[in-house]
Amino acid sequence: MDPTILAYVVQAVGGAIAGNITGAVTRGGGGIAGRSIIGALGGVALGFVASPDGANVGAVADIARNWSNLMPDDPTISGHISNAITGGVGGGVLGLIGGLLIRPRA
Repeated sequence: MDPTILAYVVQAVGGAIAGNITGAVTRGGGGIAGRSIIGALGGVALGFVASPDGANVGAVADIARNWSNLMPDDPTISGHISNAITGGVGGGVLGLIGGLLIRPRA
């Protein structure tokens, strides 16, 4: 994983996008701001769990390693794509949970 803050920013952006999409599809999640925050937190959390310098849960790290070499000619871009996908997965899962649990009052 990239040792700078950029990796976490990319994971947060990927998580916010996926959290917004899944929260909107399930028609919940506390509005666009709530879905963005939930998704960004989920994206960074999954990135932390998958990273070797974080919690490093082996199964999650193995799955995240599958998409870490999408562009073999450019490892930097490949790393950014990998971080965005990892953040998107984490944000999507939390966006789904948030969308199902946080409902607007009618």
